[in-house]
Amino acid sequence: MRKPKLRELKEALTSLFTKPYTTKFPYQPHTPPKRFRGRPKFDEKECVGCGGCTNVCPSNAIELIDNPEEKKRILIHHPDKCIFCGECERNCITEKGIRLTQEFDVSYFDTPETVENKVEHNLVICGNCGEIIGTEKHIRFIYRKLGNLAFSQPILITKAIENLEIKTEAEEKILPPIQRTDILKVVCPKCRRVAFISDEKTEQKK
Repeated sequence: MRKPKLRELKEALTSLFTKPYTTKFPYQPHTPPKRFRGRPKFDEKECVGCGGCTNVCPSNAIELIDNPEEKKRILIHHPDKCIFCGECERNCITEKGIRLTQEFDVSYFDTPETVENKVEHNLVICGNCGEIIGTEKHIRFIYRKLGNLAFSQPILITKAIENLEIKTEAEEKILPPIQRTDILKVVCPKCRRVAFISDEKTEQKK
């Protein structure tokens, strides 16, 4: 019989007098390392509802639902589809709207609806064409980022006036056809584009 090598003998003795590398979960709580990529969760205060996380999610684990009639946008994270890649956190424009947690135990006996994480936002709807412009929090976030440059955009000016609590019409009420002279009153990108195109056609005919 071959005698054990010194290295193997050292490893055997070390394993006898040291604690096991694995933890005793689920019998005892387990704390993952700081950089552990656990279940993502929305932060209602920091999320602005831009939908960026939905666009970059490779497994379609984040669902975006718009309800123009109720002027609501809902973002839902489905943990059963998530691969914990961290793209949602990495591409969040506020850097805090959705964060990876240290929650690793994501096996459930309940229905998916009871374990989904969701956040709800108010939508801004164009009063002229009915198109969705964005969420109120997203528009205010852009306004804060741009600072004084925000006064070059009608919709940002409108939201700035609302923040000052000045009574005014928050939505435009312009019936078609929209003229170029109405551009500063129109906050919807679609309506502004239609106005420019119609004016260009008029100039070409002249």
